Amino acid sequence: MTQTYKYREIYLKIKQDILSQQYNSHEKLPSKRQLANDQSVSINTVKNAYEQLFAEGYIYTKERQGYFVEALNKLIIQDHHVSQPLNNNPTQIKSSFRYSLSHMTTDISQFPIDLWSKHVKEAFSTFKNEMSEIPIYKGPLELRKSIAQLISYKRGVSCYPEEIIVSSGTANLLSTLFKTLSDNQKIAIENPGYSRMRKLFIDMGQEVVNIPLDHKGLSVNTLKTEKPDFVVTTPSHQFPTGTIMPISRRIELLNWVTEQNKYIIEDDYDSEYKYGTDNIPSLYSLDKNDRVIYLGTFSKTLMPSLRVSYMVLPYPLLYKFDLATETSITDLSSINAYALHLFIKSGNYEKYIRKMHHIYTEKRELFLKILSKEFKEDITIYDMQAGLHFLLNIKTTLSYKEIEQKAHDNSIELYTLRRFMVEEPANSSIKTLIIGFAKIELEDIEPAILKLKEIIYN
Repeated sequence: MTQTYKYREIYLKIKQDILSQQYNSHEKLPSKRQLANDQSVSINTVKNAYEQLFAEGYIYTKERQGYFVEALNKLIIQDHHVSQPLNNNPTQIKSSFRYSLSHMTTDISQFPIDLWSKHVKEAFSTFKNEMSEIPIYKGPLELRKSIAQLISYKRGVSCYPEEIIVSSGTANLLSTLFKTLSDNQKIAIENPGYSRMRKLFIDMGQEVVNIPLDHKGLSVNTLKTEKPDFVVTTPSHQFPTGTIMPISRRIELLNWVTEQNKYIIEDDYDSEYKYGTDNIPSLYSLDKNDRVIYLGTFSKTLMPSLRVSYMVLPYPLLYKFDLATETSITDLSSINAYALHLFIKSGNYEKYIRKMHHIYTEKRELFLKILSKEFKEDITIYDMQAGLHFLLNIKTTLSYKEIEQKAHDNSIELYTLRRFMVEEPANSSIKTLIIGFAKIELEDIEPAILKLKEIIYN
């Protein structure tokens, strides 16, 4: 049981009596000695209660006269108002799954927490002056320099640190960018595509048009018809289909935005891990006309909860952005930002990526092997050469909703193509599942696949 000190009891009782107008305005309260005698407590106990009431503005003092009740209006409390505890809301309780096939997760079991803690301590000692000041909106210059070097040799993105803005998430970066633009913009998004980004733009009041895909990626012909101001695309690893946009389509897209004076938002999400191929150069690396905005994140290479994303802005937009955020304060954790800078600079980031690449390769290959063995000709696997998920086309009489519900009932976290489509996919005997393999343990892969087989066939 929580202990309530005597002075708190006196304070709470007098406060309630004042709020319910048991006292008149400017009425004198009992002296400290009198109330102490009445309550069988020390004078100091009453003094503490009165001082708390005074600090909160319930009472005032007159020199040599004592304590008096402030003139307060009666607090209105509506009869129908009933407070509900937040933890009774079932939507706030996240389901716990036995097997996670989610495309949104990573495996953090191998994360070098000791090394990270070392860099956190080092950040405190090295950047204590910087962390004692209000952080600049773009994020620490040291981290932006590290990111500039990293994406230069990894993604072919050649830029200055001043062009980089680091924030706690892609949504924050895009929200701020579009607030700097005077008018509502027409934004094209791939369909199927990243549903959260689509919702973000809709919630911001922007006009969103959905662009279909073909075997080369998003349709430039549809862009020419719709004439959007911004085109959001994932050319190096289309999300969620995994299509790699070939050079012919990249040049076609770049030429169109250049001729029309429009912009591309290149989302390079989930393109770090490659299997059997070298890294695919970014679209940004081909741009010679300041038409591409580059988005990157550490969500999949480190962990989603770290909340560190970045954006590279071309100069025509950078000036407006800097002007609009001149007095803004970043929501980025400074200690995480400096620790990440040291993590990259020390070479530990690259070591971790190499280690995780080996682990994810092993998981992926085992998944593909067991799926082929168990489902045989009933499935088609889109064996993507990048990322932490792949697509699985499967023959079934079940609807998308039935598959999702049965997976949930059997403690499997599973998503389907329906999540990424603007409209409900057409009813067909073939359903497309999004199979994420990052979080699941090696020993759980076969049991998870057997459970999925049971769901599909029973």
